[in-house]
Amino acid sequence: MDLFLWFRHANESALAAAVQSESSYLLIAYIALSLLIKRSSFMAAFFMSCMLFEVSIFDPLSESELYLITFSIYSYVILDKSLILKQRLACGILLILSLLLAYDAYFYGLGGLYGAHETVIYNNIEHLALCGHILFICSFIPFARIRDDILSFIDSISHVTRHSAYLVIC
Repeated sequence: MDLFLWFRHANESALAAAVQSESSYLLIAYIALSLLIKRSSFMAAFFMSCMLFEVSIFDPLSESELYLITFSIYSYVILDKSLILKQRLACGILLILSLLLAYDAYFYGLGGLYGAHETVIYNNIEHLALCGHILFICSFIPFARIRDDILSFIDSISHVTRHSAYLVIC
């Protein structure tokens, strides 16, 4: 019996470590994004939304209120004038996700504790948040420009090989 309890606690600690590593990877991605885009509002929004759930100052607030504060933080980001349409849509997905999580925590949480009734949203909260943040970060990657640069590089290599008798690619 003790072996089963140990195994369950080991799995719970491994799950908690995986969630911590995912958030640290996301923080690194947001730092890189902020450095490349030269806007610190993205990193600050992610950092503040993570701090809401980690710092003990916010413990008196219910989880639905914390998700609504996260909604207000990302609503500041969506108002940035330099965002293009796909970036606004990705930020809108994060806003809808935070509203959905606040709704789920408010109506299905018991006594301010989220997860009293396990819903589909509650069971997949980490995956939904991770996918939303990955979509937001990927909306800043200029895939068309990267593709054009790669094709230009391949074109220049093929141009050199066409006009050289000694450099032939098979």
